Amino acid sequence: MWIGLELDGEGAEVDAIADAIAARADDPAPLVERLDERTRVVTLHPGAEPLELTAEDRGVRLRASTGAAGPGYHRHVLALAEALDVAWAPGGDSTGWREARDPEALEEVYLDWLGATAAQILELASGGASGFSLAMPAGVAYEHDEVVATQLGPRSFAWLEATRADARAGIDVFPWWGEARDAAYYRGLALVELWRTIRWRPPITEEERAVMDRVATWIERAHGLDPALSLPWAEQSELLTLLDEASLRATRAHLKAQSIGPARIGYRRRAVHVELSGGWSLTIGGELAERWDERGTWVAWDEGRSVFFNSFSARGDGPPPSSEETLHGMPPLDGDELFELERGALRGIAALSETEEDGAPLYRLEAHAAHGPHAAVGTLVFRDAGDREWALATWGSLRRR
Repeated sequence: MWIGLELDGEGAEVDAIADAIAARADDPAPLVERLDERTRVVTLHPGAEPLELTAEDRGVRLRASTGAAGPGYHRHVLALAEALDVAWAPGGDSTGWREARDPEALEEVYLDWLGATAAQILELASGGASGFSLAMPAGVAYEHDEVVATQLGPRSFAWLEATRADARAGIDVFPWWGEARDAAYYRGLALVELWRTIRWRPPITEEERAVMDRVATWIERAHGLDPALSLPWAEQSELLTLLDEASLRATRAHLKAQSIGPARIGYRRRAVHVELSGGWSLTIGGELAERWDERGTWVAWDEGRSVFFNSFSARGDGPPPSSEETLHGMPPLDGDELFELERGALRGIAALSETEEDGAPLYRLEAHAAHGPHAAVGTLVFRDAGDREWALATWGSLRRR
C-alpha cells in the first residue's frame, strides 16, 4: 500500500519548484539534488523518502512517499506544495487529506497500514521467516536482537502483537505523527539520526561533525519545548563527549545521563550489511564512514582502515564463463600471504602484503572474487597489524545475490 502525494502542476518549471520548496522548509535544512536533466529530489526529513520533482511536457509532477515519516509529514509536504504559485491538478492524494482535511481520517490511513503490516510480519515470522524491516531505507541491513528493524529502533514480538490488536500502540515508529513542530517532532528527528546515521566515535569529517551537532541541537530544542519529555540523555551525553564539547548543554546531558544507565540507541554500534554494485554485499563495522566516489568506487573508512570496492561483469560471444574462468581472467595477485575464498558458486583469492608509508607499516589486502561472470575487486588497507583478522573477515563476508 503506497501512501503519498502525486501532484501535477501545469506551467511550472522543475528547478524553480525545487528551489521554492527548499526556501519554505526550515528545520532540518532541505537538500536539493539533481538526478538528471528532468528530475530533482528534495530531502526534507531524515525519516522520509525524498520528494521527487519531474519535468513533464506541460509542467512538473511532484511525487512524495509519506508513509515512512507519518501523517505530520504528509500534511507538511502538501502545505509546502499549496504555498507555491502553481496550479496543481485536482486529486493526487492517496490519503484523501487534500480534499477532506479530516485529521482522524488521515491518521486512519496510517493506522490501517501499520496494523496490517504488523499482522503480516507476525504471520511470516510464525512460518520461520526473519530479517524484517519496516519503513527502512534500501541498501543497508542492521544487526539487532528483535524481530523487526524500524528507523526508531528495533521492535519485538510483543510490540507487533500489541500493534496488530490496536495500531495506535505502534505509532512510536513514525518520527512525525502530529502536525505541530513540537518537542515530539524534534525528538523524532534526533532518534532517526541516532539510530541510523551516527557512527559512535569522534567525527572524522566535517559532515559527520555537523550531523552530530545538529542532533544534539534537536535534543536540546525538544527539552526546551517540553522539559518533562523522555529524551535520549545517555546518547546526548556520549554525543557531546565525542564532539569534545564543554558547554551548558553538555553539562546538562551528563547530569541527566547519570540516572539513566548506559547508552543503547544506535544500529551502528554493531556491524551493518551494505548492498554494493553488481548485486554484491559486504558486512562492515557500523562505525565506518561510507561514500561512492566519482569513478563509481565504493569506499568505507575510519582513521586507521579503508575498504575499496568495484564490480564488473565478464562478457564474451560464447556461454557465460564459470566463476573459476572469470577469476582466472583477472590480473594475478602477489603478496606475502595468499588466501582463497569458496562459498557455493563464489570463488575468490586475496593477497596480503606489507609496505611502508611515512616510515610506518601499511598493510594491503588485494582481493578478487567471482560468481559466474560477475566479478568483484576489493582493496582493504590498514595500519595496525592487529586488524589483519578484521580485513580477512570483512572480505570473507562478501556475498552476491
